[in-house]
Order: sequence, then C-alpha cells, then structure tokens
Amino acid sequence: MDEHGLRKVPTELNTYLTERLPVHRLVAQDEGITLALDLPAESVYAALQPEKFARVLDNLLSNALKFTPAGGTITLGLQWHDGRARIRVQDTGIGIPSQLHAQLFDKFNPSRRTGLQGEPTTGLGLFIAKQIVELHGGQIWLESREQHGTTFFLELP
Repeated sequence: MDEHGLRKVPTELNTYLTERLPVHRLVAQDEGITLALDLPAESVYAALQPEKFARVLDNLLSNALKFTPAGGTITLGLQWHDGRARIRVQDTGIGIPSQLHAQLFDKFNPSRRTGLQGEPTTGLGLFIAKQIVELHGGQIWLESREQHGTTFFLELP
C-alpha cells in the first residue's frame, strides 16, 4: 500500500459513517451494546479511498465491540475541528492501561489481548489502521483509562 496508488475522492463523511454502522449493529445488538452515531448538522467532507478507509473504521468498531461489556455504549462521532475532519470511536469498555498506549500501533504489538468473549486478535488491526490513516494524510491517536473506556480519534485533511 502506498499513497501513489491511493485514489482518493471527496467523500461526504456524514453519509459515509452512517453507511458503515449496519455492518456492526447486529453484533452490538447480540452483545447488548448500544451503537450510537453523533453527527453534526452540516456536512463534513474529506478526500478518501472509501474501501481502504472502511477498514480503519471496521477495525476500530470491531475492537470497541470486543472490549465493551453488555450494557455499554459505542459512539461513532464526527466533527469539523480546526479545518480538519475529526472522527471518533468512543466506547465505555474496559479501557487500555496507560503503559500499553505507546505500543498500541506497533506491528504485532505485545499488548494485544483477547476480547471479553474470548475473541482472538492478531495484533495487526491498529497497525494497519494507522498506516491507512497516514496514507490519507491524517493522524490517529487515543485517550483511554482502565474501566472508563477508550476513544480513538482520526483527523483527516
């Protein structure tokens, strides 16, 4: 994957994010988790390669579902922030210990762990997500506290 082979198109993110949720809604319902969408009234645009960028959202939403217990909430949010599109995937899950944050985006990171229902992980999802976000000229980071949930942020030009 390289930026030269990445054909980005202007994408209206409000609709794009809305269309990503049905893939995860059934899993959320089965697990007793609320899946919410928090969109601004005005349209927000970014240049994306939609299929590749979908992998980022799918990885983040799948992870949130793995680590959020029944009764929890996952919110996919969007806003315009300082001239950039900012997407957030926020959960009320078990959180990530602060000592693991620095390694989280590493390939085969040693901090990987199975989900709450024993779901396996390869340790590649966040590494791949970061690569795709950076190919789009964006940034990805997180805020997390154990037992208080995790929020991943994506910013795109």
